[in-house]
Amino acid sequence: MTYEFLVMALLFLVPGAVFWLVRADLRWLMRRAVLASLPFAATEWLFYPEYWTPRFLFGLADRIGFGVEDVLFVAGLGAFSSCAYAVAFRRTVVPRGQGTRPWWRAVGGIAAMLALTGLLLAVGVPILYAAVAAMGVCTGVVLVGRPDLVLPSLLGAVVSCVIYLGLCLLFARLVPGVFERTWRPSLLLPGRFLGVPWDELLYGAGAGLVATAFPAWAFRFAFAPLPWREPTSRNPRAPHGPPAAPPGPSPR
Repeated sequence: MTYEFLVMALLFLVPGAVFWLVRADLRWLMRRAVLASLPFAATEWLFYPEYWTPRFLFGLADRIGFGVEDVLFVAGLGAFSSCAYAVAFRRTVVPRGQGTRPWWRAVGGIAAMLALTGLLLAVGVPILYAAVAAMGVCTGVVLVGRPDLVLPSLLGAVVSCVIYLGLCLLFARLVPGVFERTWRPSLLLPGRFLGVPWDELLYGAGAGLVATAFPAWAFRFAFAPLPWREPTSRNPRAPHGPPAAPPGPSPR
């Protein structure tokens, strides 16, 4: 039997690796996005087996609630979704004011998303919809105070969703019939787009939305056009030290 999730997780590392190669000015953001995303790997027990039933290496999901695949998946998703807008629209990041204790802001944002997800689960909302709703609500709160991030966040959601779709289509070609065998029937969004469950595309868009807005809010940076003649590896306008780590995508 194929380790479906392992194949998927490895595919999700590819866009971030490409971004790393072509956009050196965003590497600090990707490093921190990956680091901040890793704790979300431990939330797999919320999705398995209610949402899907993949096979895990060493049966770890049944033993400890998550697997190696989850670590790879959240790292890959965090890397490309945090930079999707900047790469697609040739933007870089510039400091926006002075932040204090950015890690605490990041932790607070992550805690708020997890708490809201838990609350929605407690009232009976299925896990994937609870996670996406939590991402959307928390991003909305951020955008109230940072209206400059509205358009980047929406475009980041679209670009991330397109990348997500492309990866899922490739995944389906490598593992024929995987979505029919491994995913549970959707409760709210029945049907598929090009064979990919609508639930997955919704999740991809939600990840792009939150991963574009939350880092900029937590670590006080803004998006600015990248000069066409400016090498991305030596962009003087990008913050060179840590503004610190941005939060990763919500659980999944």
